[in-house]
Amino acid sequence: MKQKNKGLRFFVLTSLLPAFLLPVIYSSRAAAAELVRGPYVEAVSAGMAVVRFRTDASTVAWLTYGAYPDCERFMTLSPQVREHKIALFGLLGDTTHCYRIYLPDSASTGSYKAAENAFKTFRGADKPYFNFLAFGDSGTGSEEQLELAGQMEKFTPDFVVHTGDILEEGLDAEADDQYFVPYRNMLAKYPFFLALGNHDYGRQYRKTGGKKFLRENYIPFHTMPYTGSPPYYYFFDSGNARFFVLDTNYFHGARWAQPLDKSSRQYKWLEHYLARTNAAWKFVVLHEPLYSTGAHDLSVEERAVLAPLFEKYKVDLVFQGHDHDYERTRPVKDELVNEREGLIYITLGGGGSPLYFQRNKADWSEKFMPVYHFAYIEVKDVNLKMTVYDKDGQVIDTLEMQK
Repeated sequence: MKQKNKGLRFFVLTSLLPAFLLPVIYSSRAAAAELVRGPYVEAVSAGMAVVRFRTDASTVAWLTYGAYPDCERFMTLSPQVREHKIALFGLLGDTTHCYRIYLPDSASTGSYKAAENAFKTFRGADKPYFNFLAFGDSGTGSEEQLELAGQMEKFTPDFVVHTGDILEEGLDAEADDQYFVPYRNMLAKYPFFLALGNHDYGRQYRKTGGKKFLRENYIPFHTMPYTGSPPYYYFFDSGNARFFVLDTNYFHGARWAQPLDKSSRQYKWLEHYLARTNAAWKFVVLHEPLYSTGAHDLSVEERAVLAPLFEKYKVDLVFQGHDHDYERTRPVKDELVNEREGLIYITLGGGGSPLYFQRNKADWSEKFMPVYHFAYIEVKDVNLKMTVYDKDGQVIDTLEMQK
């Protein structure tokens, strides 16, 4: 229900703005505007966040925010657009910030509060503890996807990691039903860090016609950290960990994906930051798996390029998608179990899309389950615990690691 704050509220909002903006604001009030997507927070770090939302008509909007409970400590203006993207800088780390979105009220001389929520900024390396949810291959709008979303809402993570394929065909027209609505309660509070999947490139991802697809259906609606070449690849830090999010679709024929051979910018970027990070924990998030016994064929080239790099710089866990199942490997290197030098690969591809069955068995595959699932990972300094749940909230696997 709209919460209207007439007269005084509108006076306060407009009196804080430059005079040259007032004609724009008053003219925009002639058309009613309501939220039709969001709000959702993205690119959260220790000192900043981005709040995004869509309105049904082009309009100005106001966003007030501050350290909870002072939700109107600061105010910023979004110009007259439908796709609103408001970056908040200079935030306090490890702090809950509340925010409110105000839209013009076409029926009076006031404005109304269209949404209100809160998010928490990240901790620095001096506070080495955090938790997050991880899942992938969710975009269908299926009953199973909604059941999983309901189970995930029971948690209060610092953030969420998605291993790709957030939409079935990658179209923004289906994004509300398959992404923004199922996770709207979480999206308004917890930033989602997304890896690109082949479906996110659209049906024409292997053809010339797919050149503009990502620019039209994905890039305008998502903000990822500017630490690489977002949204293709980037990293983010939380506590004493660094997460590397990669675009591996190049190995599987995506014509307009970022190259990832050894001469590519993405590979050189990855090696540069893997070599120089002082983070205690190093995680990689990607879509197409390096090790999996699921239905899809694996890319020999992808494994040959990336696995040695992960091993050299001692990546702790690799989170994968693409195969619609859950799988955890034993420490593996060169297709052999290697407890000393091998890495553990976790396939989290049962987020809502139709499930796959096991293509073949391998000695390095510790656990395989064709079930809908998500993972909850807790890091407390040198200790990590991963618990995997199915759509009924039952535990199907656990993993504990210690540095």
